[in-house]
Amino acid sequence: MNRFAAALLIVVVGAATAVAVWAGANVAIAAPAAGAAVFAAGLLFLVTVVDRPRAAARAPVREAPRDEYLFRFGFRSGRLGREEILATLDRIERSGPNPDLPGRTSREVASVVGLPRPEFRDYVRRRLDDLEARS
Repeated sequence: MNRFAAALLIVVVGAATAVAVWAGANVAIAAPAAGAAVFAAGLLFLVTVVDRPRAAARAPVREAPRDEYLFRFGFRSGRLGREEILATLDRIERSGPNPDLPGRTSREVASVVGLPRPEFRDYVRRRLDDLEARS
């Protein structure tokens, strides 16, 4: 349920309760107003408390794919972007198939980062394919 519908139910509960109180001993007015207030309050309770867990299970919240954006902008960011892509690939590999992956020396980083653009893209593609195959 959206916020507007919830606010509308709250207004209905308040207005029906006010009418029931204002009617006092006049049962012909107070009883239907009180019934409407109880019905609207019950409906509000059901959709906010009972339906919430089911709605959360239907639509899981997905975090923004940080690495996807990192790769996209890393290719456009020159040397620093390439270094970040390389570090991210190493981090992914350490958290997955190869937790004992040693750190890279500055010479290794420079050799990979210094590759021409097509070769660097091929390196990243091969690395991702390898990570996917081993996970």
